[in-house]
Amino acid sequence: MTIPHPSIRPQTTLGATKSYRKHYAVVVLVALALLGLFLGYAYQQTTDTMEQASINEAAILASRWETSLRRVEATAMFIRASIASDTDHAQEALNASTFVETGLQAHLQELVQHFPEVIGLFVFDADGALILASDPSIMDINIAKRDYFIHARENPTEGLLFSETLSNKLTGKPTIAAHQAVRGKDGSFRGMVVIPINLPYFEALFAQLATGEKGTVAIRRADDSRLVIRWPVLANSLNTAARATPAFQLIQSRNVQGTVTYLGAVDGTERAFAFQKTGAYPFFVLVGRAVEEHMAPFRRLGLLASALTLGALLLIYLILRSLQSSRSRLAQSEHQFNAMVESRQDAVCSWLPDTTLTFCNAKYAQMFDSDTTALTGRRWIELVPAEERDAVLAWIERLTDMPEAHTHEHELTHQDGTPTWIRWLELPYVDAQSGSLCFQSIGHDITVQKTAELRLRQLAQAVEQSPESIVITGTDGQIEYVNDAFTRATGYAREEAIGQNPRILNAGNTPKAVYDDLWATLSRGEVWRGEFVNTRKDGSNYLELATIAPIKQPDGSITHYVAVKEDITARKQSDELIRQLAYFDILTALPNRTLLRDRLTQAILASTRNDRYGMLLTLDLDHFKLLNETQGHQAGDTLLQEIARRLMAAVREEDTVARQGDDDFAVIIENLDETEPEAAAQAELIAEKIHAALNVPYDLHLPGGHYHGTPSIGITLFKGRSLPEDSLLKQAEVALNKAKSDGRNTIRFFNPAMQALVDAHAAMERGLRDALVTKAFQLYYQPQVDRNGHTFGAEALIRWFGADSRMISPAEFIPLAEETGLIVPIGHWVLATACAQLSTWQAQAKTRQLVLAINISAKQFHQPDFVAQVHACVEHSGIDPTRLKLELTESVILGDIDDTIERMQQIRALGVRFAIDDFGIGYSSLSYLQRLPFDQLKIDQSFVCDMMKDDSSGTIVRAILAMSASLGLEVIAEGVETPAQHDFLIAEGCEFFQGYLFGKPRPIADWNPSLPLNVSPEATVSFP
Repeated sequence: MTIPHPSIRPQTTLGATKSYRKHYAVVVLVALALLGLFLGYAYQQTTDTMEQASINEAAILASRWETSLRRVEATAMFIRASIASDTDHAQEALNASTFVETGLQAHLQELVQHFPEVIGLFVFDADGALILASDPSIMDINIAKRDYFIHARENPTEGLLFSETLSNKLTGKPTIAAHQAVRGKDGSFRGMVVIPINLPYFEALFAQLATGEKGTVAIRRADDSRLVIRWPVLANSLNTAARATPAFQLIQSRNVQGTVTYLGAVDGTERAFAFQKTGAYPFFVLVGRAVEEHMAPFRRLGLLASALTLGALLLIYLILRSLQSSRSRLAQSEHQFNAMVESRQDAVCSWLPDTTLTFCNAKYAQMFDSDTTALTGRRWIELVPAEERDAVLAWIERLTDMPEAHTHEHELTHQDGTPTWIRWLELPYVDAQSGSLCFQSIGHDITVQKTAELRLRQLAQAVEQSPESIVITGTDGQIEYVNDAFTRATGYAREEAIGQNPRILNAGNTPKAVYDDLWATLSRGEVWRGEFVNTRKDGSNYLELATIAPIKQPDGSITHYVAVKEDITARKQSDELIRQLAYFDILTALPNRTLLRDRLTQAILASTRNDRYGMLLTLDLDHFKLLNETQGHQAGDTLLQEIARRLMAAVREEDTVARQGDDDFAVIIENLDETEPEAAAQAELIAEKIHAALNVPYDLHLPGGHYHGTPSIGITLFKGRSLPEDSLLKQAEVALNKAKSDGRNTIRFFNPAMQALVDAHAAMERGLRDALVTKAFQLYYQPQVDRNGHTFGAEALIRWFGADSRMISPAEFIPLAEETGLIVPIGHWVLATACAQLSTWQAQAKTRQLVLAINISAKQFHQPDFVAQVHACVEHSGIDPTRLKLELTESVILGDIDDTIERMQQIRALGVRFAIDDFGIGYSSLSYLQRLPFDQLKIDQSFVCDMMKDDSSGTIVRAILAMSASLGLEVIAEGVETPAQHDFLIAEGCEFFQGYLFGKPRPIADWNPSLPLNVSPEATVSFP
């Protein structure tokens, strides 16, 4: 920079001063606008993060709590079912020894070892005395005076109930007692199952959450707001109600999830709470973060950003003022220069071309950490670092050759390491006395200015390097500035964007209403915040969250707009993925059970408003399990996806199609007719359409060609809020079960008669469970004879006599036993009883050679310990195992045939024989006979019944006899009732027979009175 000749006086104008002020005002406005945008964005991000974290944590804790309660309820139902016989048939108090004998106490001990959520498992009698506990050492407990025991005894409720928060007498820890009353069939109170929940276990879970020092996690009752558990723990806070809190009010308004900010009911701290109700249980979870604590970083950030901005503005102001003053001083004439020399604010010195100092003031000496006396007469080049001296001498030479004013800037480092920036003005002059060339140097400290420039560069870099896109436009909408983040996000280079309108990013994917709201907001001088669906240069779309603010002048006029934009595509995709996982089935993309219940609730409310019927349709696929087992799960998954596609195509877009699980689907149809007959007719047409669509063959790429699947469909209608969603789902399920029991591949509407059948089904199941405990089953024996009519054995057939001594047909209870799994303990009883009878026969010389056959179900045969059971029964009874014959149906061998063969060979090794029952009506009548170790084949009675009048049945019987002879298998024909049938079979080569022609099934006492068969049907059977 060249200084004007001393004879020229620079002129300072009023216009220059105004320009300086205008530019400074623009800088101030831009800085404040950016500060405001930054603080607004930071505040929103802080708030969103806090709320979302609390929502996610509340949902996870509620799910964990509800899962534990479901497990508690299942355990309570199991215990109650296990002791139900004593409550129904014994009038006296429950006997603890009974449970030890049945192994229930040992089972409870095993259950509680894998159940850390509970303290123990307990059963109390009607007087409140403990009679069974998972810890056998704990027995001296009586809860007769406990409020929850009194309430359960006096109120005939069989569901799972919960006490208030208690202090456990055994551990001293807080707990709530989940309890369920045990009642007899007459409704009398027999006792109670109590499962104390281990609240410290959940406190440990709560303590793991990062909710801050003042954060809280709590569980409250959803019915009366009482506090169940809280972390951190506050003394005397448990069981306190907080009905007035907004969270509880929202729960009462049927909200199951949400966020709300209010003062905590326990300690008065303001928190942002997220709440989540736990399904069907009367609890809700609260996760609260202290607003003051979680907003503290934002406040600190705001203060720091404000301080930095104001500091930067002040530095800019000082620098600009300093620059203006410097220009004025440097423009002064030689006469004014002397006054500047005398200034203590500037360093002044005079020196010769060889750098010898002839004069320096104190400010100059101070810069070099010295004094004027020590420096005067010394060459200042000696103060320059050695590596810089050659360059300085070359500069002095040029200055001497061209003696004119010159300025330059240089950084000095003091001995303490402090840097100082000096702007030097070099003024050559001729000494009046010697006539030699001399120089005067004036050094001005510009450290503050340099620091301000650095801060400005940092601010510019912060804008330029911001991870968020920043765009500045004029009021005409033309882009004047974009940062690097904008170019990365959009694909447009800076030079391609400057001068363009931001509409280059608009490909018509953002609704016009968004832009209308944007300009309406900006025209009011307000900040707008919203989302755009923009398009990059390469044509790909992305979702952008934008905050756009006007930049205003002091007079209120708007000169520019600044936009800070964030690409939120990934975040939105993540949110959508979370929503998909929570509410939609992964395989079919249909709504899952959770969303189905919500949609059904909304449909009920809509029906209430418009006074029209709606329908709920449930369906499942007939024999879907067989497809999975025989063709693999890939085929099953493909079928489920095709079912979903067809269902969606068969209904309207506004209707709901959901997958409840496995092969269970549901459809909700709204806005049917206002009258029930018309609505039912409409529902039937819709169901028929769905039924027809699902009956079209499916291409599952199976080796055998297309798959022919059929659905069973159940329907129920609803109107208004007369029934909750749970009841409607149960009604549809009842109708679906009716469709399956009526032969499948059909449609059934719900009616009260169906419900009566379901109730009867449940009553029969309870009766079966009671019969197992009370030994209400009996074995009847039907003789088996050879071609000469000699009895060589019998088949043992189970019979069940109800409480009214009426015999219940096996055709009624055997399918139910198969369905409920009770067939396994029933089959075990049959096996043990048959072995006991064989033992009695083998003790008599006349009956020692008799063979006894029993039926084995597929479910019983495939139990992991079935082989061990057979071995134990044979060993315990001491029988000749060759006289025991197990009859298996063809359904037993479906699935893993290798496993079936291995099991049969293990049992054959014991000496036990096998017969295949109901031969000829299964899936693979011939292919497996050569592989499976069968000893005998039983011709199904349906062929025997029809063989005299149906040529095809007769042909089948002949083929079976011929095939069996070639394979070396015995053949026994069952269901022989007439001499003609007997003669036909003998003529065709059949050797063994069973049927009414030779004797009906009878109890052992009446089976053959001439034989000493004295085993009582009520004899005690020891189960191994």
